[in-house]
Amino acid sequence: MDHPGTRITLVLVGAGSERALARLPQLASRIGAWQEVPRLTGAEVATVVTGFHPLWRTVPAPDLTWIDQFCAHGSFRTWAALTAHLQNALLTTADASIDRALLRRLFQRVAPPL
Repeated sequence: MDHPGTRITLVLVGAGSERALARLPQLASRIGAWQEVPRLTGAEVATVVTGFHPLWRTVPAPDLTWIDQFCAHGSFRTWAALTAHLQNALLTTADASIDRALLRRLFQRVAPPL
């Protein structure tokens, strides 16, 4: 049962998920609105990802553009996955720093080449 003080819950799902959720009445009855989130444009990437996580504020804008061109392709989901892998690499690898070599290795984990 929903808590009486609950005002909103946000659930992000991939394309096609609405069909699966529609088959579950207990979930479908709680959906207030569907909102499609389009891919980020090149001009939006730096603003969105630096607002999403402070880790990206340490990366120069040209490198953010490079990351998007070669890995994320405007997909916020890919940016979120890359953020998690990058955080983990920085926490678990001695002397790790955000450079293109590290990023290239992480690209393989989050987005196989197109």
